[in-house]
Amino acid sequence: MHELALYSQIPTTRHTQVLQILSGFTASQPTETLEQTLIYQQLRLPDSGTSKKALNRAANAQPLRLTYHKLVRDLKEPSGDKTPWTFRSEDVPSPGVQNLIMRSVIETFITEADLERFRQGQVWYKYINQFLAHPAHRFVHGNIIIRVSRLLSVPEGTGALEPLDAPVPALEDCKPVDPSGSYMFEAVVRVEDGGNSKLVEMATKELLAFKKMVEGVVDLKVPERLSLDSRVKVKGT
Repeated sequence: MHELALYSQIPTTRHTQVLQILSGFTASQPTETLEQTLIYQQLRLPDSGTSKKALNRAANAQPLRLTYHKLVRDLKEPSGDKTPWTFRSEDVPSPGVQNLIMRSVIETFITEADLERFRQGQVWYKYINQFLAHPAHRFVHGNIIIRVSRLLSVPEGTGALEPLDAPVPALEDCKPVDPSGSYMFEAVVRVEDGGNSKLVEMATKELLAFKKMVEGVVDLKVPERLSLDSRVKVKGT
């Protein structure tokens, strides 16, 4: 799967206004979420083609280099339950694309057995850090997924023993990653076959049309592609 994306920042003072305008644009109320994201450094590459597990298939689909991977879950389901962990792997954005970010992404639900690879003492992954997205709101406009969220850093030492089993950090103990308290705005279109130029062209047109539609409300931009580099830096490279 490929994601085409544009980003922006929303000052705290404009957060409510932007949500109201998006509700008008999309003719819907936002879905409220509370996401927890754990970040892991890959320590070794998966065994090539020997396992049928979803996690191995996903990892094998990425280029053969060590990268950072994420485990993501929503803590605010209507039922009050937590959703299963989702494995997420993001490639470096494609070079040569000027008007948006385009990159290969893999997302898949993983089983408890798959999660064992992420636990402390295993040879596959090393826990790095985590963050919460709160408050976080999601809209859907056509094929565009819109997220407006504030990223929160967790207290130092959170999850140091075993983050998968640790209690969820209390929101009152977390602080905004951006000291100003601004919100991240993300507009994304997903394309299952990134090699299909017609689908990519259609997705690009839809995303750029949305950018024009919200002009004057949200200033959507393209970040420098290497600022989204997911590769593990190895000494000497």
